[in-house]
Parts: sequence; C-alpha cells; structure tokens
Amino acid sequence: MGVACDPQHQDLYGSLIQANQVKKTGSLVAVLLITLLACTFGCNKSASSGQKPQTLEAGMAQLQAALTEANAVAQSNFYNSVSSGIRYGNYVQALEGMDRVNEDPTLNSQQKKVANDLMDLLKAAAQKQQNAPAPAQ
Repeated sequence: MGVACDPQHQDLYGSLIQANQVKKTGSLVAVLLITLLACTFGCNKSASSGQKPQTLEAGMAQLQAALTEANAVAQSNFYNSVSSGIRYGNYVQALEGMDRVNEDPTLNSQQKKVANDLMDLLKAAAQKQQNAPAPAQ
C-alpha cells in the first residue's frame, strides 16, 4: 500500500502498464496485418489462376502475370504487339502477337492456357469489330 501513495512509484507503475499495453497492441496489429496480407495474396492468386477471363483487360492482366517468369522474347511480343494492339483496338496486330507468344517453346502449360484464353477473347473481339456497322458520315 505504501507504493500506491508514493507519486514516484505510481508514475513508474503507470508507465509499465502503458508500455505493456503498447506491446500487446503492436503485436495485435502485426498479426492482423500478416493475416490480411496472406489472405489478399492467397485469395487473389487462386481467383486469377483458376478462372477463365471474361474481358480483354482481365485476360491481359492474367497473361502479364503469367509471363513474369517467361523469357524476354515472349514478354517483348506481349508488350509490343498484344498489349498495344488491344489498347488501340488493333485486334489483328494483337492476334499476330499472340501467335508469336504461343509459338514460344519455353512457355509452360499454365502460361499457354492463359495465352489461349486471351486468344479466344481476342478472336471474339476481332469478329465483333468486323461485324460492327460502319460509322455514319
């Protein structure tokens, strides 16, 4: 009881309690952050690798991610022909680039699957573009 009456000891005891609370809060924040990061990257990877893309943008994002481990030639064909062709609506150029990407013998089966999925989307977009009515003048 003598410790509680002494202001010097009371401040020291209060500081120890606050320091302990900060350590607990810091640990809790660290655990929550790690859990959030693990869920974000784990969930994102399974969703992108297991589903067939529905849009050209999604297909491009999946192929770009799949080609991060590919050789420089496949990446160059993707960025210089496929990506720019899609960006500017030149689907013929994009399809020609996809042919070069698909012909690369160093691609693994997952990369080829993603490339074929994008190729299907590109063919549909090119067909739709050809069937579109000409703009009125």
